[in-house]
Amino acid sequence: MVWICPVCRAECSDPWVCPKCGYDRSRDYERYGTLTAPLPAGARPVSALTADWQRKLVPGALTCPTCGGVTFYVSTKLRQHICTNCHTPAGLRWAPRFRTEPQWYQPASGEAGKGFCRGSVIACGRQTTIAIREDGTVAVAGDNRFDQYSVKSWKDIIGVSAGDSYIVGLRSDGTVAAVGENDDGQCNVQRWTNIIAVTAGANHTVGLRPGGTVVAVGRNTFGQCSVGGWTEMAAVAAGYHHTVGLRCDGTVTAVGGAFYGQCSVVSWTNIVAVAAGDNHTVGLRFDGTVVAVGDNNRDQCDVKDWTDILAVAAGDEYTVGLRSDGRAVAVGDNSFGQCNVEGWTDIVAVAAGDNHTVGLRSDGTMVAVGSNQFGQCNVTG
Repeated sequence: MVWICPVCRAECSDPWVCPKCGYDRSRDYERYGTLTAPLPAGARPVSALTADWQRKLVPGALTCPTCGGVTFYVSTKLRQHICTNCHTPAGLRWAPRFRTEPQWYQPASGEAGKGFCRGSVIACGRQTTIAIREDGTVAVAGDNRFDQYSVKSWKDIIGVSAGDSYIVGLRSDGTVAAVGENDDGQCNVQRWTNIIAVTAGANHTVGLRPGGTVVAVGRNTFGQCSVGGWTEMAAVAAGYHHTVGLRCDGTVTAVGGAFYGQCSVVSWTNIVAVAAGDNHTVGLRFDGTVVAVGDNNRDQCDVKDWTDILAVAAGDEYTVGLRSDGRAVAVGDNSFGQCNVEGWTDIVAVAAGDNHTVGLRSDGTMVAVGSNQFGQCNVTG
């Protein structure tokens, strides 16, 4: 019986091993437990997670950054999801209370293992807010001067990101859509295929492919699109004039404008997530602490005291962190109240724009603070 490899999409006649990429589906502990060695000590299959943390993780909703595998067990010692195929930590920390994690999104019509996103289901542009609904359609609020609202016609979207005046969407089939201002070619993504994550800077767009290769289009004045030689990347982030890449080994690289030291990330280790602001870069360590470099004129890099952080976002001149207890913290410019997130609870994702911050609650509702000049904070409807 022929089966489709969830890693490379090849048709396989061998009952267990893909002849093209070597993926061994017998290592799926959940489905073929009698065919493989027992789970390592201190491990639990994903289905054994307690109900209060069981999120929308089904086979294929999470993709291994090393081999592309789609099945995982949970290591209680490492507090991570571990790939059953290559035994690599997936870069997703385990917090028992963190009930849903929409940055790993399974669309309703999704096919296991095909084009799943490492991005977020919410995003902030300079003056816009975008969110993916459960059915794969997109909601938008804020600036529409460059026809950004045309995203309302998109379907099968599993990831979104936004730049200055444009929006990028990742479809479940690995193709990419973009609308809005295109002066620098930042929306020229129609020919991209096999993409698993997208991120938008001010005027450049970056895409991540399986295996960790990276593509980019748009403004390249400072070399921010010079990512053609990158490999083994687990995640990417785009700032105003720079691009940041997180390697599978937890180290970080960056290209582009480094006027404020925002690309000085070569010494970072044990990083599991990165975010890029206008002129600063933020890294989340495996232990829940945070590091930041770059412009600090508004104290946006003063994150050394943060602990128990599960996600980070970087705005214009401020930084937002999401704690494992569902609360948010923020430092930096607060001219528009964009850092007034202390009262938020039950938050599962955060996004930062130019001067506004958005949070997604576990029940699917949203909150927002900061500048509302274009209605970008009108997210309660």
